[in-house]
Amino acid sequence: MQDKKKSQKLYIITALGVAVLLILQFVLHLMTPFMRDDLWYATNLVTGEKISSIGDIIESQVWHYFNWGGRSINHALLQAVLASGETGAAILNTLAALILGFAICFAAKVKNPLFYLLAEACIITFNASIFFSMFWESGSVNYLYSSSWILFYMAIVLKTLDSDLVSSSSEKSNISEILKCIWIIPLSLIAGWSTENMGPSCFVLTVFAIVFLLIKKKKVPFFLFEGALFTLLGSVLMILAPGNFVRNQFVEKTDLVTLINSRIDSFLLSNCEFLFPTFFFAIIILCIQIFVYKNVKIRDMALFTFAVMAECAMMLSPAYPQRASFGIMCVLIAYIISALNKILSDKNKYVNAVCIIGTSSMFIFAVTKILTDILYRPY
Repeated sequence: MQDKKKSQKLYIITALGVAVLLILQFVLHLMTPFMRDDLWYATNLVTGEKISSIGDIIESQVWHYFNWGGRSINHALLQAVLASGETGAAILNTLAALILGFAICFAAKVKNPLFYLLAEACIITFNASIFFSMFWESGSVNYLYSSSWILFYMAIVLKTLDSDLVSSSSEKSNISEILKCIWIIPLSLIAGWSTENMGPSCFVLTVFAIVFLLIKKKKVPFFLFEGALFTLLGSVLMILAPGNFVRNQFVEKTDLVTLINSRIDSFLLSNCEFLFPTFFFAIIILCIQIFVYKNVKIRDMALFTFAVMAECAMMLSPAYPQRASFGIMCVLIAYIISALNKILSDKNKYVNAVCIIGTSSMFIFAVTKILTDILYRPY
């Protein structure tokens, strides 16, 4: 009976905490008008007229693909969101933040409601560019929205690495397997066709899962091969879009030495500034797992390695704006929550205290950060 009451209290605390964060975010969304790239993407890129139909979006993205860039999935969604108006976009963005918290917990495979509140708070607290990754419309769709479907895809792949589930996979019904083989196609395609570092990382993660299962002499689900194929296809379609090469003509050319130095500088800057808090916490927890508990689950190692791999891939990018660290941050948050869930699973008397203090601290930081944006509006 007492356990049931404690569980109910946790759900109430989580609901209230998440509601506060989402309401504050919604207010800031309403205060943020469409600006910069939003004003361009709100129109048919061919005719210059305001978006009024799906046909306008398709026409725009065909032009965009061949003349400006390959993020067709993200920018098609962006144009649809912009077409809903500023209030409609504010509602959709708030829902996107809600879904992203679920996606992080799904990838981390945790059910404790307190961890969901922790995930929502960490998205704000660890964010290197809260405005340009969540409240500026063009940034929110490219990072806030896309991180959700990337994490959902990762969760499906990581699930195959769980030994208890892998061993029973042969017992699943044929209908379930067929359905999974169908819906994994669009999910893996948009995961690969997301951003230039996260898409290829999804492909590498899928290949790793296939190799891992083969080494363990486990059955490899057919949908993993589909996932590998379509994440690769999505990444290729995005990276090799003719528009990328057209846009590169407007980038100032530099010599090789300067180019390498700038890439290294931006990479070091991201790790020493943009992602430092998230990597700092993640590395501490990884050290605890290795040296104290001497046990790192394959899911946790895969999440941490994915984040490192996606970060290293940014060295290939000509620029590394703060907002581009958002997706990597979300994967690291998923790792932190997954690892904490296992570390604190021994149910000692300090568990609740640690969870509540840690979550409360992150929640306070998140609320303070949003209020600062609302009150001072530095953008």
